[in-house]
Amino acid sequence: MNKKWLAFLAPVLLGAGWWIYSAPPSYIKIGPSLILSETSEAIVSVTTNDDYLANSFERLAPQLPGYDEVVLFENQQLAFATAIDGWIWQIDLATGTTTQFVDTPLMPAGARAAPDDAQVLYFCASVLYGQTYPDGERVGLYQLDVPSRQITPLVLEVPQVSGLGGQPVVFASGTGVKIQDPAQANAASRPLAFCNDLDVSADGRRIYFTEPFSYADASMGGGGTYREALSLGQNGLVWMYNQDVDEVQLIAQNFTFPDGILVETNAAGQEESLLVAETVKFQIQRMFLIGDRAGQSELVQKNLPAMPDGLDRDEQGRIWVGMIKQRSGVVNWLHQHTWIKHLLLRLPHTWMPVSAATSFMGFDQSLHTPLFYSEHDGSVLTEISVVIPGKDHLYLATVGHDNQGLYRVPNPSLPD
Repeated sequence: MNKKWLAFLAPVLLGAGWWIYSAPPSYIKIGPSLILSETSEAIVSVTTNDDYLANSFERLAPQLPGYDEVVLFENQQLAFATAIDGWIWQIDLATGTTTQFVDTPLMPAGARAAPDDAQVLYFCASVLYGQTYPDGERVGLYQLDVPSRQITPLVLEVPQVSGLGGQPVVFASGTGVKIQDPAQANAASRPLAFCNDLDVSADGRRIYFTEPFSYADASMGGGGTYREALSLGQNGLVWMYNQDVDEVQLIAQNFTFPDGILVETNAAGQEESLLVAETVKFQIQRMFLIGDRAGQSELVQKNLPAMPDGLDRDEQGRIWVGMIKQRSGVVNWLHQHTWIKHLLLRLPHTWMPVSAATSFMGFDQSLHTPLFYSEHDGSVLTEISVVIPGKDHLYLATVGHDNQGLYRVPNPSLPD
């Protein structure tokens, strides 16, 4: 073989070797092409002219590290935050001071107060990308008894599910695969891989929670979510834990990165549907549990200007959405032209440019009508994961590692 052939083959072989070596794991599947259109005129019409956060924010508790969720007890001038350091912190809203309250398994994330017991909090716990934890700590859905600071696992295991990665499916209430005693492993179960966010039924007996993807090395943030955000794989699941019978059952599967979740009730007080943010698709689904549309889903909001993360309600029933990262023309192009993803999935996630901008948004009770939208340039917060409505303020959860303190802005003036 002459030198010219060697000069030609060497880079070809090196390239082929790198292509094979750098391939993502086999469970990373590139989803269908997604065509993202312009943001709706309804959203444009309620967008603020200024940076509402930068112009009006207040920072309390400067020792508080980045946090994913805030649970407010404003009548007691208290709040609890689920922080990236693996602790739930207690904040005194009157003095603006904070202390570490309880060390949880892994990193606590989405959390809610129990509607039927003010002394109980429910929270998700998962692995934060790049962090190490003591042996034996498990991903799961947990209960915290506030007076005793006792943590109890509710769900560590979920049923094994077939047909993952196929077409999205919603199961009418009671029809999804289920197991009992989900704090213990059994032949029909697997470990919960990622518990991200939750909501609780009005009577406090059922907890709905999201598992954005379920492979073994799942983690929050950074490289842990990059592959799902880029591939748009249809690996996400939604679960319901029934405390009355100690049972977890499947509500939905094959959605793309289900994240924030809200329970919707009908006039009889029954859980009729769920609102679920498909974060990396810039959209929000409604999943019907009972009634004429049980087992169906409806795309309520699409082509959002940023990634919808956590969902919450204010006292008037309006829905607030943390929009963790903005949509860009590059993102639009990547999701439409899926062929390039085979290359990008082989590159370090740190090579992908990420804007510092973030935003937050308000909707009416139905989630059909936008009421408020404001983009923030990242000068104060680089990520808004959840908007937690209070009596006079909106509290903004931020999982950014560089952010410290509890951030809030005055409640904006909204149409009736």
